[in-house]
Amino acid sequence: MRRRVVVPVVVAVLVLVAAGLVGWRLFAPPSTYAQAVDALPASTLRASYTDWQEVRALAGGTTLGPASTGGEVGAFLRRAYDRGLTSASALTGSVSAMERVYGFSPISALWESYGQSRQGSVDVLRLPDGTDFDGIEQDLRTLGYRSPRSGIGTGGVWRGSANLVAHISPGLTPVQQNVVVLASQGVVLLSDSASYAASAASVVRGKAPSLESSLTSVAGSPVSAVLWARDFACVDLSMGSASAEDQRVGSRLVARAGAINPLSGLVMALQPPASLDMTVGMEFEDSDQASENLQPRVDLASGPAPGQGGTFPGRFRITSAQASGSSVVLQLQPRHGEQLLSDLSEGPVLFATC
Repeated sequence: MRRRVVVPVVVAVLVLVAAGLVGWRLFAPPSTYAQAVDALPASTLRASYTDWQEVRALAGGTTLGPASTGGEVGAFLRRAYDRGLTSASALTGSVSAMERVYGFSPISALWESYGQSRQGSVDVLRLPDGTDFDGIEQDLRTLGYRSPRSGIGTGGVWRGSANLVAHISPGLTPVQQNVVVLASQGVVLLSDSASYAASAASVVRGKAPSLESSLTSVAGSPVSAVLWARDFACVDLSMGSASAEDQRVGSRLVARAGAINPLSGLVMALQPPASLDMTVGMEFEDSDQASENLQPRVDLASGPAPGQGGTFPGRFRITSAQASGSSVVLQLQPRHGEQLLSDLSEGPVLFATC
């Protein structure tokens, strides 16, 4: 009698717990990382993310502010660089110049999302509540940017040029040529293309399609991440950029590992706190392909690293590997202070081959 009563109750409880988890996932707000990726246009091929709040916490930059000296800012950036925290940022070389001439920079930003596409690139910088966005626009006008055709305060594009940026400061880069200030969303957009800046602003306002990827949930809440949309990893991290000999070695290793399928998405995400383990999520067409690719991808990540030099085990230890839905997820623990994201986000990377 007791078994007949207890078993249905346990099942009911499990069903309720499962339903609660599903409901929580459905209605929980998106992570900061997911919000940052969602701020980029659907045309984005490579999306880089930096959680500047976490970077400042990990690299001793929490006390930095407008009154900080160039030496203090430089020391913070060196510490962050040495720990491999800022390799995904498009603004690290411009921080001091931005703080001085624009009045904002990653020193005070919450996060940065940098998207690259065939049409252009855009950097989305989320600034803290209380930022003087009106003051930013006044500074842009003083610096010589052309006011938006729709008027100041409308979220239009402030147009500059390569000559203007070079004149303002040698520390700036082409991505600062065009600026969009969106006070309601708390972000400033920087782009090398005025038309692409306008398109990206429409995305942030929710009036145009954004980059979507299920891999944002795989990445969790990283301090830094690079995401390759759709099959772009097959191009960007291809063994085709390796020497002829390395390509031959890679082909032999792939043949030995077994059949692999092309990627339909890839993310590499550094996880806080201090250990900075890295999550690698590989997206496939379906769950069958993910299951079939699990062991071959682990094998490729456990041997030589042609094109990179040395071996992958010399860089990291695989602490877990699993197929979850249509994704293969590897957890990597760096060895000897290896900077995994900066090392592996540039090709060729054998275990990400297609």
